[in-house]
Amino acid sequence: MRFRTFIDDRQRPCVNMARDEAVFRSVIAGEDPCLRFYQWDPPGLSLGRFQRVEEVDMEACSRWGVEAVRRLTGGEAVLHDDELTYSIAIRLDHPAFDGIGVVDTYKTISRALVKGLGSIGVKASIAIDGAMRADPAGQGICFYTPTANEVVSGGRKIIGSAQTRERMVILQHGSIPLSLDVDRLLDVTGIASDKREVMRAMVMCRATSVCEQLGTRVEARELVPHLMKGFEEVFGIASEISEYSMKEKKMSQLFVRDRYGNDAWNLKI
Repeated sequence: MRFRTFIDDRQRPCVNMARDEAVFRSVIAGEDPCLRFYQWDPPGLSLGRFQRVEEVDMEACSRWGVEAVRRLTGGEAVLHDDELTYSIAIRLDHPAFDGIGVVDTYKTISRALVKGLGSIGVKASIAIDGAMRADPAGQGICFYTPTANEVVSGGRKIIGSAQTRERMVILQHGSIPLSLDVDRLLDVTGIASDKREVMRAMVMCRATSVCEQLGTRVEARELVPHLMKGFEEVFGIASEISEYSMKEKKMSQLFVRDRYGNDAWNLKI
């Protein structure tokens, strides 16, 4: 078996989320498992599937040129700017998984991410414990603190992931920051001015980035082959650089029109 692997150019937030769902639907329909690596242009603020839009500041998003989009997965808001994003769509009965529970699948995917980061020189590990919610303070920020089984480096969260599942297939995607713009993050997530300094300090001590941990600048394209290697080792599947099928392209276009490029989906309460 192979990983159909897609390495995309920078895309609008609505296109990125539409392509994730398109490959998810393809795997549900019987296609081989898929890996995607992508970036964002313009920057995006992705809201969790059930997150209230009032938890973020849409006017601040407009000022910063950030496009809001609602993910298919749950969780809190994530600012996608200077980062590499990964996604994986794979059947739950794959032998690499220790079980089919959320914890089991998170652990396995985190092992692949840890191996990939280690390959480029980032000392990472899987968080042993953590909050049940990504944001126990209720501020609507995914990177507020690491949760159990997510990837940390130097004791701080370095990858934030979210997952959904349907018909024995999971879609998991996650943000791997190359650098962090904490001030922009606090602005678009609507943190009140009187809480800014405290929240800034909290984020800085609980979250980190690839470049910070390496002590030097690394670009997304340099990170991709290392992550591919990590997934190959953990899942025992060879990566095969692929092109989207015509069906996937058409699905993506429909998902942009009907979901991710549509305010009725993105701004729903």
